[in-house]
Amino acid sequence: MALVWITLAFFLLSLIGSAVLAVRLGRRLHRDFKKLNREIGLGLNRIDRSANRIERQLSLSAERGTRLEASLLRLSASRARLNVQRAAIADARASLGRVTRLAPRK
Repeated sequence: MALVWITLAFFLLSLIGSAVLAVRLGRRLHRDFKKLNREIGLGLNRIDRSANRIERQLSLSAERGTRLEASLLRLSASRARLNVQRAAIADARASLGRVTRLAPRK
C-alpha cells in the first residue's frame, strides 16, 4: 500500500512540476511575443517614416522636373537667339572684311 502512496505522490509532484514549468514557459513565450510585437511595430513605423520621406522627395522631384523643363525651353530659345546673333556677327565680319580689303594699307 505504501508503494501506491509513493507512486501517487510522485505523480502529483510530477504533475505540479510540469504545470509550473508550463506556466514559466508560457510567461516567457508571452514576454517574447510582446517584445516581438513591439519590435515589429517600431520597424513598421520606421518604414512608414521612410515611405513618407520618399513620397515628399518624389513630389519635390516632380516639381523640380517641371521647373527644369521650363528652364530647358528658355535655354533652347536663348540658344536660338545666340545662333542668330552669331550668324549676324559672322555676316558683318564678312562684309567688313570685303570693305577693308578695298581700303589702302599703309
